[in-house]
Amino acid sequence: MLRIVGLLAALGSPLSRADQQQPYQDADDFFLADAPAVLTATRLKQPLASAPAAVTVIDKAMIKASGTKEIVELFRLVPGMQVGYRRGHLAAATYHGMSDELARGMQVLVDGHSIYNASFGGVTWDDYPLLIEDIERIEVIRGPNSATYGPNSFLGVINIITTDTAHDQGGKASFRAGSNDYYRGMGRYGGSWRDLSYRLSFLHQQDDGLEGLYDARRVDALSSRFDYRLTDRDVLQYNFGYSEDKSNVGDKGDPADPGRSAQANLLSQSFRWTHLKSADEQLVLRLTHIRREKDERFESLGMPIDNLTLTERLDFELQHVFQPFDQARMMWGVGSRLDRTRLPLWLGDGDDKSNVLYRVFGNIEWTFLDDFILNLGALLEKNAYTDIDVSPKIALNYLWSDQHSFRVMLSRASRMPTIGEQNLDVQKTVHSIIPVRVRTERTLKPVEVISVEAGHHGQFFDHTLTTDIKLAHQRFRRLTQFVLPNASEPVLEYTSANVANSLNAELQLDYQPNQQTLLHMGYSWINIDHDDGSHIDYAASAPHHTANILASYRFTEGWQTSVAYYYRGAMQYLRTPAPIGAFQRLDLIVQKSFKLADKQTLNLAVVHQNNLGSNDEFLEGEQLSDETFVEVSYRFE
Repeated sequence: MLRIVGLLAALGSPLSRADQQQPYQDADDFFLADAPAVLTATRLKQPLASAPAAVTVIDKAMIKASGTKEIVELFRLVPGMQVGYRRGHLAAATYHGMSDELARGMQVLVDGHSIYNASFGGVTWDDYPLLIEDIERIEVIRGPNSATYGPNSFLGVINIITTDTAHDQGGKASFRAGSNDYYRGMGRYGGSWRDLSYRLSFLHQQDDGLEGLYDARRVDALSSRFDYRLTDRDVLQYNFGYSEDKSNVGDKGDPADPGRSAQANLLSQSFRWTHLKSADEQLVLRLTHIRREKDERFESLGMPIDNLTLTERLDFELQHVFQPFDQARMMWGVGSRLDRTRLPLWLGDGDDKSNVLYRVFGNIEWTFLDDFILNLGALLEKNAYTDIDVSPKIALNYLWSDQHSFRVMLSRASRMPTIGEQNLDVQKTVHSIIPVRVRTERTLKPVEVISVEAGHHGQFFDHTLTTDIKLAHQRFRRLTQFVLPNASEPVLEYTSANVANSLNAELQLDYQPNQQTLLHMGYSWINIDHDDGSHIDYAASAPHHTANILASYRFTEGWQTSVAYYYRGAMQYLRTPAPIGAFQRLDLIVQKSFKLADKQTLNLAVVHQNNLGSNDEFLEGEQLSDETFVEVSYRFE
């Protein structure tokens, strides 16, 4: 498999070049409407005002202004999202709570392919081989979208779109150092040869983690993208990434958990063929392969533990976009996925467990009476554990004027239990991980959410100010929980039965009166209630209030200053021992660019993060500290 895909990579992958006039359009530009536009809501290119969902777009300007180098940190800019680091570097990013550190309800895509973990769900943000410098934009769907991207798009969808290699030529190198022995070095080069363009990026990063914890880590990663123009109508894209992550986990003050070391190797590759049949019709074929191995050896209460795990995914998808009749566009597709995992500690043996899934999906967008847009979509999925699951969605947008649009949406979404959840059988308890025996006694049913949403999208002051207001109600069914069958048998059973209701309101504001000024603001209020008989406090899993502000201004002679403020109310992640207090942070960023010569630039940046007295990140009392970073970068074209 690797040799075949590697040969395809050597042949290249197609992409439109800026200096050539060709009839081809990149898949992300297909059906391009007036900016600002998004692709993720329905897989059809749509203006934000016509999208049937609440969307947050994080572009290159916001990424630079934020001063962050961790991709997961960018999601603090999304209303209603929570970001936390368990044990210092195990990042979790979820929307509206309802999550532990794995954030199983969030679907994450990179250039359209899913990087969702096959074993227990979520995304391993700490070692996925993707550099923040390679990102063009991120589109975040704030709400369920299983009708478009499958059952694991339960709470929201994150679509990370990397920069077209034809528009990212030349080299760049940077080095950042700061608090807690943090070091980050990056090198990148983009070039072209005939109809092939490419980008190679390398990263080395290390830090000591949080104070008082045994949580240092070191990551080395390679990320690459190749684009090859096969014909005027055909483009091939190949993404390849590899990372090695060495990390420590433990509590220096807990003799029962003295710490353990682990090494993880992750290989990710994806292939995409795009064929433009006509101006109104397009075919896209995607193949994805992700493999992660982790070797973890340690002692707990004097007992040696050898935990060598494997997670692997092979995914195929074919998508067809066309115009069935005037004023209508349609997208449909089919896909299949093989998930395989080996988790000896968690599943009771060293045998491989697998799951095969099949899916069919579609969406039609119909514009009628000039001002109304109707979106109908659905996805059907069948896997080895459950019956056919259907996720439908209906949405209506009313374009009241060029400046104002309203939307209503009704959908059903689900989250399929992972291989690890379905086969959970912890026979050898480990004090530092799970101190009691746990098993899944019966086949778990998909978790379900019924969502009703209303929203308004507005543009003011000659389109320099954009606002988005969202009101939503959600009803969750079959939420997973641990139960104790009887007092004489200390074995927890993993099952699904709970019901919860959520009511939330959000406001997002973006203001860019000129090329020098950027202002982004977000606020979210959420309230969750659930059955009193639950053993898990879902109501506390989401903070009542979250807020973010990012303001940036570019002065003359290369100076740029930014201020960012993040607030998250008190909450408690699922399956953690105690609630954590409110978190707030104030970031100050100063950057200066120097023009060294023609097409050569040197950039200096200082970033200071002040936690404003906050003590809790993911678990209670994790001793957060203020941090300062200095970065120097050099770029040539």
